[in-house]
Amino acid sequence: MAHFLDKKSKSRISDADYNILSTGKKVTLGGENNTFGKSSRDYIEMNIFTTTGTFLDSIRLNEPNQYVNSIGNFEINPGVILRRNGYFSGDYEIEFNFFREIAGSNQTVLVDEQKKIYNGDFNVLIDGSIVKDDGSNETLEEIDYKYFIHQISNDKQEVRLATLPINNLNYKKEFESLGDGKSVIYPANVGNDNLQFDNPSIKNSSDFKISDNSNIQIDDRLIGGKLVINDAYEIMDLSSLGINNDGFAITRGKTRVGGANIHIGDQRTDETILFRDTFKDVGNDSKDSQEEDMYDHAVEAKEGNGGLRLFDGAFIMGYVTARKGGFPFKLETTITELQKIKKLDPKLEIKLTAKDLISNQTVEFISKQNKTGKGNALMQGVIPLPDIGNRDTGFLYDAEFKLTFNKGSDESDGRNTITISKPNLFAVLPDYKRGKDTFPANRFIEQGFNF
Repeated sequence: MAHFLDKKSKSRISDADYNILSTGKKVTLGGENNTFGKSSRDYIEMNIFTTTGTFLDSIRLNEPNQYVNSIGNFEINPGVILRRNGYFSGDYEIEFNFFREIAGSNQTVLVDEQKKIYNGDFNVLIDGSIVKDDGSNETLEEIDYKYFIHQISNDKQEVRLATLPINNLNYKKEFESLGDGKSVIYPANVGNDNLQFDNPSIKNSSDFKISDNSNIQIDDRLIGGKLVINDAYEIMDLSSLGINNDGFAITRGKTRVGGANIHIGDQRTDETILFRDTFKDVGNDSKDSQEEDMYDHAVEAKEGNGGLRLFDGAFIMGYVTARKGGFPFKLETTITELQKIKKLDPKLEIKLTAKDLISNQTVEFISKQNKTGKGNALMQGVIPLPDIGNRDTGFLYDAEFKLTFNKGSDESDGRNTITISKPNLFAVLPDYKRGKDTFPANRFIEQGFNF
């Protein structure tokens, strides 16, 4: 004969632990209207006790909707279930629990030697070991598809869970979602997937279509709930970014490096007068009077060349500055859409071309950068400058910035590439004076309008 419990619900944990864990709050998972029985992960647990409260057995009832009658109420015949499971006579107390698996399961799985879940045929040997039935005889391990309590805080207010050695993406993703307070649905197979929004121009559009070959599994778990798309980005339209570097600007990251200045250079296009501090503390072992002499020399050369810009407006630094700190750069954009690149694993490959304006010789170098910037700066860093000459030689540097970033939230989606050219980005002056009558800096400045 079956009796129904009319006292406090029994649990498999102790009363002391039950009181610690119980908050007295109700939590609705998946949405306000996510009715029990609509999800494929819903089930009913029927626990069997003696009349004195001793736990005997637990029976899992899958597909709970089969126990719903015509008016929508649960109707369960415990006697039928008892007899089906070998309980033909006696007095028992019965408890029904209505559960939804959010992460993990009461089921066990088989994992191979790489800890990957195995769903193929298998054999159980005489000694109890389990092996694959595929000719390999690889040993399999039976393991609970659940998580374990790693640590409980001293105040009993926090519990730390940890995963078991199961190498499975869904298993790990379910674990990650435990702290979110929501159910997250992931593709059955990792790889590219496509969602097409009906109104892509509307920022908060909720209407979408799933492609026919999608790996996303839509089932009853979503009824009354929310679809959460993690790490989703709008596809950026890069078609307007042409050879003129639209949307990008390359500038210096610092104004002073290695105890010397990096000047903005000759940025004026309608005047013949240079900024007076163009060579101030520039870092080419020059004194104040010598820096003034370089300024006078540059003004005279500029007037003789029809007002052209010195080094085409390149930043100006000295030999000492360049060798101590390299060139600190920022790759900036004022286009809000392009700021998304920061979250798409951006990487830079910078090709420098050093031009000796005296001999007309060029040398190329490659520098790789991966540091994202702040504010309008997509990327920032320091371009190291190798020692390709001596203190008598100055160089004007062209730069080509090859920017790559993920097309989607994962590198498996492929990479976009944008190339930004910046001719005459910066100039490195040689020493002002070498020997008694040799002035390499002035000679280099003279050639700064002839390239």
